Amino acid sequence: MKAIRIFTLLAAAYFLLAPGAQAQPLPANYFPRYFSLSGGAYVPEGSDLDENNANNGFAGLLNFGYMVNPFFGMQTDLGYFETSGDNNLKVSALPVAISFKFAIPIAFVEPYVLGGGGVYFCKTDLGAFSDNSTEFAAHAAGGINFNFGQFQIGAEARYLWLTAGNVDADGLMVMGKIGSRF
Repeated sequence: MKAIRIFTLLAAAYFLLAPGAQAQPLPANYFPRYFSLSGGAYVPEGSDLDENNANNGFAGLLNFGYMVNPFFGMQTDLGYFETSGDNNLKVSALPVAISFKFAIPIAFVEPYVLGGGGVYFCKTDLGAFSDNSTEFAAHAAGGINFNFGQFQIGAEARYLWLTAGNVDADGLMVMGKIGSRF
């Protein structure tokens, strides 16, 4: 809950300052839309996953976004992640998420933070328990993009607060990304 309060305060502060940021003309080589492919590791941190020695798993996302100005935008994510461990543990999810993105472009370097939530279509197996569920979860992330014209590469660390079929599946996604701005 503390992270949600911090995100709300940052969003409110940004919206108070956004008119000043929007009053400046955009550079001629500014591309507001982007598409990227992110891939890396899902590092399980939930208590139920720790108890069953969950292994690091795969995480991958397709990101589609639009920057209203160089400092603020929205992003949609579609993806997949999974982990497995002892006691027949297997948790996998297909996320469909929306995020607000706050960036600070410095030449071709763009550090950013984002936060949001989404719907997760989960399959959970633990011992004799098996469940398919649809869950809502929040996430927060930080990352950096390197923009070379329309080509973009970067890295992101994203924390996810998820309960999948009564299993605490909180975790960290650490991903590299490649994409295009247009």
